[in-house]
Amino acid sequence: MHISNGIINGPVSLAYAAIAVILLALSINRARQDLSDRLAPMAGLVAAFIFAAQMLNFPVLPGVSGHLLGGALAATLVGPWVGALCVSVVLVVQALIFADGGLSALGLNIANMALLGTAVGYLVVVGLMKLLPRNASGVGTAVFVASVVSVILASQGFVLQYYLGGDVALTVGYGEISAALAGVHALIGIGEGVIAAITVTTVAKVRPDLVYALRGQRLTTAVTASPRRLVLVGIFAALVLAGGVSYFASSAPDGLDATTLKGCTVDEATGEITGGQCIAQTAKEHELAGSWLGDYGISGIEGTTGVAGVIGVVITFAIGLAIFWGARRRRARGESAPSTSETRV
Repeated sequence: MHISNGIINGPVSLAYAAIAVILLALSINRARQDLSDRLAPMAGLVAAFIFAAQMLNFPVLPGVSGHLLGGALAATLVGPWVGALCVSVVLVVQALIFADGGLSALGLNIANMALLGTAVGYLVVVGLMKLLPRNASGVGTAVFVASVVSVILASQGFVLQYYLGGDVALTVGYGEISAALAGVHALIGIGEGVIAAITVTTVAKVRPDLVYALRGQRLTTAVTASPRRLVLVGIFAALVLAGGVSYFASSAPDGLDATTLKGCTVDEATGEITGGQCIAQTAKEHELAGSWLGDYGISGIEGTTGVAGVIGVVITFAIGLAIFWGARRRRARGESAPSTSETRV
């Protein structure tokens, strides 16, 4: 789902960047109301885990793969405002350090995956939790369905973006592109739903009070894991995924990349377009291609995907934790500051 440079023209990319900045500023403001001493480290963990999980491309069709987007997962665990920030941190780290997703397309990617995906995922979870039991199995079911729906609608966000700012005269209709993206992302959504359901159910069984979608839920059994221990275990799991399991990820193009090649012929050996007409023809190389950690590997050293993944998890967790702790402390200072009326003599 990471859009490359050149796919969408400059004016539309710039407009989406402005929208992303405005909505992320709103998210930071609203997130301060949710952030607590327990939620801030949890949010850092969610960002790091999503980064790790996005490295695990899984096959969904012959020659097509998919990976976690994370919006529904983040919204369920830490709420919509903090969740949108978690996914945004991941996308910024990927674009600036790993050359994944064009810099000029960063606003487009944030709009689809961090804002639209998280918002849809949260709304679906909220609706389903009115019908399902407020326990681990109930929230696991809700996040599974929310993942499928949010991934499909996030893919349709790209269709709108291309309608507004695509420069290739398509030989296929927008309806066909939309249907192709929806179909493949429905399969990706199922895979994401399984990952999200397992993750959320596991946390909910240990500490349901730390799951945003179950807020207000009291512990019915003795606490088996402190928030700190849960974060440490979660970071360890993210390091294992990024540092080890990532070596088994599919190398096939993801759902968006595969769809943007519709109408073109591609050299299987090099991956280069040799003929036809398709969306991917206008794609440009990333500005940081060839950088030290570009394309999830240490430049010039083969077989370092896992090392790059571990570095990415650490960086994402550190940046996320700094942002969320900063927002938490600013809220705390605001709450402790005396009002004007109290300071008058």
